[in-house]
Amino acid sequence: MTANNVTCAPQPRARVEIHDKVKILIAGLGPARGRRALDAPLGLGAMAMHLHQLGYEVAGVDLDLEQSQDLPPGIVRCACNLNQELPLAAGQFDLVTSLEGIEHVENQFHLLRELSRVLKPGGYLILSTPNICNLEERLNFLARGTFYRFISRAEIESRGSGFDHQNLISYVELRQVLDWAGFEVLRVEKDRAKLKQVFFLWPLYLLVRAYGLLQSPKRKRKYLLPETSSATVLLGGNTLIFVARKV
Repeated sequence: MTANNVTCAPQPRARVEIHDKVKILIAGLGPARGRRALDAPLGLGAMAMHLHQLGYEVAGVDLDLEQSQDLPPGIVRCACNLNQELPLAAGQFDLVTSLEGIEHVENQFHLLRELSRVLKPGGYLILSTPNICNLEERLNFLARGTFYRFISRAEIESRGSGFDHQNLISYVELRQVLDWAGFEVLRVEKDRAKLKQVFFLWPLYLLVRAYGLLQSPKRKRKYLLPETSSATVLLGGNTLIFVARKV
């Protein structure tokens, strides 16, 4: 606590540029007063604190609540494993933020259905996750045959499920999970541009774009090619940020 009895805002655990972009997106959703927001996972509480300062009634869920113990009492904190059912009643939130969390859970379909359940109809979800579909990551997959390293059972048993990016998800797969959970995607943003991709991989970008444009309408719909071959995805930064609405 400060000398003026004001709680200092915790530092974001995710990349600062993710939080900066999400704050802009939240501002575009309208006034906060009288509305309720959930942050899942809560982490240190940086985003929950921002929502609280805006005027939202805020709750946060996380497996480890010790890391957020300095948050003001106005932010309700609930211990929860995101692989399990959320200890929250249905249809009570106007906004859910889930930053850099879905790649840490074992059942992504379950998580998104739970986030949809606790949202009011018409409520918003802002979700971020690593962008494994940009050009750099596609080239890494070509060379390595995988988007991430091998995580052994011994690591999971010693450190706990969710300690690492155990379940990275591609753009099309995430769009599918969101759709099945009853969400309509309104927009997709990147955290920031990756300049080395723009400068060094632009010929590959043009090639992939051309491939997408030459496909039949049926194939474009089947693989969401207009979206996966966009500059946001191909040249985007380390993270994609989805804004969706519960239908």
